[in-house]
Amino acid sequence: MKVKVPATTANLGPGFDVLGASLSLYNELEVSFASDPKKAKFVIEGEGKKILPKNESNILWKAMDAVFGLLDLREKYNLKSFNIKLTNNIPLSSGLGSSSAARAAGIIAANQICGNKLTKGEMAQLGVKLEGHPDNIIPAFYGGVCISINRGDDNIEVIKLPIPKMQAVVCTPGFELATERSRNILPAKYERKDVVFNLARISLLTKAFCDGDFKVLKEAMQDKLHQPYRAKLIPVMQDLISSAMENGAYGACLSGSGPSMIAFCNKNKAQNIAKCMAKIWKKETVPTKTFILDFDKTGAITPEN
Repeated sequence: MKVKVPATTANLGPGFDVLGASLSLYNELEVSFASDPKKAKFVIEGEGKKILPKNESNILWKAMDAVFGLLDLREKYNLKSFNIKLTNNIPLSSGLGSSSAARAAGIIAANQICGNKLTKGEMAQLGVKLEGHPDNIIPAFYGGVCISINRGDDNIEVIKLPIPKMQAVVCTPGFELATERSRNILPAKYERKDVVFNLARISLLTKAFCDGDFKVLKEAMQDKLHQPYRAKLIPVMQDLISSAMENGAYGACLSGSGPSMIAFCNKNKAQNIAKCMAKIWKKETVPTKTFILDFDKTGAITPEN
């Protein structure tokens, strides 16, 4: 079994825990049956190869095991039943959906092993349950730009917006920021004016994506629900946003819970925006990786063997 899963960016500014998009940076998983359980291999290449667990505590395996549990097949399959090779290109704890990519890959592979008994919707629902929120895992499964609507009882309706004709510049500093830490810094309550501010921006953002009117993204991607608080963990956040805008970006924001920042722009502006954002971290003596990415259209796929 082979699975290829895209990176994702969540929130897009004001769309906290609701909006997400998939990007053209991928993790790849290969799973085969182990002929001898004593010789079963769990191999990780790329990002996290030295630090990620290669046992039952790995979240990819936990996702596979969740499928086996859901289909009442845990007695038949365990970790030693398989050879697993995971190739990670998505930086860990970076705000680019690395955990969602791992969980989606595990769910899809396990479903293949079980004869594809779960629909995409059922797999995505399981992914949301494991992740705790839909904004990364939904575009990992469905691709494109997604609105996730919780209908209750973890029933998520997915609405896909038109894929915009622009590129995403991602600037990822050389440190990790755990999602839990980034979420814990947020307040338990918000002022009404801040909620109304975000409601207006997310409405404008949705219209911009539907109309292809990217000139309004500077305003549409503003936020008061999470970025002002997370800026305490990323002191140069506003400098990065300002630099991207000054160099021709339509809009810029924190990618998910960070620390990556993402800017959306015309193709011919991307290289310069990437260099200017990296320079800001360089002044702070923080190494960076930059990615110039397209929007992924399909979400997770199972390439031909």
